[in-house]
Amino acid sequence: MPQTAQTVLLVAMTVMALISLAYAIYQSVKRRDLSHIWLFIGAGLAIPYEALGDNLVHVYYTEKGQISWVTTFGHSIPAFIGILYFWYLTVFGYVMIRRARTGMSAREFWLYWSGFCAFAIFFEMLVTTVGGQTWIYYGPQAFMVGDVPFFTPFTYVSFMVAIAGAFCALERLLPKGKQWLIVPAVPMVMAGSHAAVSLPVAVALHSGTTNITYIGIGALLTAAFALVLAYVISLGVRKPWARPEDVLPAAARPVTAGSLTATTR
Repeated sequence: MPQTAQTVLLVAMTVMALISLAYAIYQSVKRRDLSHIWLFIGAGLAIPYEALGDNLVHVYYTEKGQISWVTTFGHSIPAFIGILYFWYLTVFGYVMIRRARTGMSAREFWLYWSGFCAFAIFFEMLVTTVGGQTWIYYGPQAFMVGDVPFFTPFTYVSFMVAIAGAFCALERLLPKGKQWLIVPAVPMVMAGSHAAVSLPVAVALHSGTTNITYIGIGALLTAAFALVLAYVISLGVRKPWARPEDVLPAAARPVTAGSLTATTR
């Protein structure tokens, strides 16, 4: 593990995680609920999946000299990745929930998605090129740009957008007293979305073949799966996400002093 790169990543990821926590606290106070805090906690609890997901796409974190966060499935995950989860898994949710009440246009959604995807690809290339072998994509890989298979980061954006969609849906549907269910939902959505999108390239990588064409087809299918998943989630945010009580017929809504005044005028 390159020590300079590890130290820089630890500091940078810690700063980003603290910003994420501060934002979650701010929004919780402003909104008078704990939904953002639950999202933050759930993101941290998703880290045990990292090793399994890494195995699917054949990526390995250098372990010698590594400051570790957790060891699962026989692989040690560095602390900077564990800390990264607290902001990387939450940021798309923060963005989408801000627009939930007004709705997000298709163009706006895809601009956000493309931006996060571009960041994921750039971040992978930057660290592996400048920082050294902090993590390694091993075995035969298709569409390599530098040391990164170009379409693999599509899977990382997929769990970001899937978690964001689930977060918005649960925040809308759950009463405040049950919003803590967001916490276990985040690791489940993380694992399900990443594994599903990664499946085509994972099948190719684990088939034992060295045929780059076959692996390339798997990578292209994975990219297609990522786009389909994003499209499905985008349909849910095209319109304002009103709470159930906001769309009840007038006769079924709770009577308030304001409504009584309005009806007596």
